[in-house]
Amino acid sequence: MRRLLLALVGCAALVGVGVAPASAATRVSADGAFTVVVTGAPATQPLPGSRCLATAPVLLTFEGTLSGAAPGTIRIVFDAPCDQAFASPPGTFADVFVVTGTFTGTVAGQRTSATLVYSGVTRPGGQVRGLIALHGDSHGLLRVEARAGAGGTYSGAVTP
Repeated sequence: MRRLLLALVGCAALVGVGVAPASAATRVSADGAFTVVVTGAPATQPLPGSRCLATAPVLLTFEGTLSGAAPGTIRIVFDAPCDQAFASPPGTFADVFVVTGTFTGTVAGQRTSATLVYSGVTRPGGQVRGLIALHGDSHGLLRVEARAGAGGTYSGAVTP
């Protein structure tokens, strides 16, 4: 699971490749809240070590500095067999995940569209820690604290 997490974090880091650093004058502080809703049935695949890979369509909705939505796909590796992972409430088992999608809306009041990558770790009990990277018309990196299956808060800096 550690290698998968490193790969997911690496994916988030790659989103910023090729982007010139923003000047301090164009960067803004960003904070707010978001929700996560799985919008379709997950496809599952058993993995070695009694783990499970699930892939499903998802919708992230943002308020605060970011205002808008990001439809996309979530991929989750649960630290449990598929039958147990989906028979239990979100956050029962540890997992690592990555969401890829396109954010459309406003950043600091300016209309924008950007590729979004949200990756993180869920601890047993449902506490989520992660990062959201934006790359496109707007770009930035946001820290996330959330609850499994619900959403949470973000903070960081973005360039609108």
